[in-house]
Amino acid sequence: MIIMVEVFKLATESIKLATTSYISNWKLVSFFSIPFLLAVLIPLLVQMPVYVTSGGIFLRTGSLYTDLGMFDVGVIVASFLLSLFLVSFGIVAINLVIKSQRTFTNIRTEVYQSIEKYVLNVFWLYLTTAMVLLIFNLISYEFGINQWLTPIMGMLISLPIIFAPTAMVIDDQGPYAAMRSSLSVVKRHPSLFLMWILLGMLLISFIDLIFLAIGSSVPGFSPFARYFVLVLNSLLILPYLVMLQVQIYLTKYTILQ
Repeated sequence: MIIMVEVFKLATESIKLATTSYISNWKLVSFFSIPFLLAVLIPLLVQMPVYVTSGGIFLRTGSLYTDLGMFDVGVIVASFLLSLFLVSFGIVAINLVIKSQRTFTNIRTEVYQSIEKYVLNVFWLYLTTAMVLLIFNLISYEFGINQWLTPIMGMLISLPIIFAPTAMVIDDQGPYAAMRSSLSVVKRHPSLFLMWILLGMLLISFIDLIFLAIGSSVPGFSPFARYFVLVLNSLLILPYLVMLQVQIYLTKYTILQ
């Protein structure tokens, strides 16, 4: 009972601090969230079988060997790398906002001095993870076991990655140390990790339901509803979830405030 109370207290405190940080820095956070929107729009504007959403990679492997030429592969790789870089930039920038707020340093100075190193580290971490998942997906597809094994593998790989960018920025850790820190946070507070996932699903689903309802009741709006959902998810929901990630990570120091 005491453990449940403590977990609930940490969860509510993390949400409270994330919300307060978001409100107090909403202009800066909104500006740094633009890369999220661009990262989502780039794959949608390119005719290819790759779609990037919420950090996951889904590949229509059946067309790889018959439909794609060298130019198609080049477009896929270039757009994917650009999208991944923009996501890395947005995540690092939002983490730096909270780090600057907590350490009482000038945000502009902190960004100028640190962002290049952090973005490159996060980018290479995400790229390595993406390549591992891609190779695993291709192999499991050949054996016909990708439908049930790929989600399990994706979840296992996400555990050392989910809080790694925060560890890199907040504690200035290298990739391997950051992955260990991510696993440590998940192991220490699995309920907070699950809370983050469930809250993200609820927020995204809530936005979807609202615009589905609007699209069904307003004539001619339905084709544009998905784009409004993308904008809100990219500029509001995703940056908030990143900020909540940081607050959950900071529970390793016990005292949040």
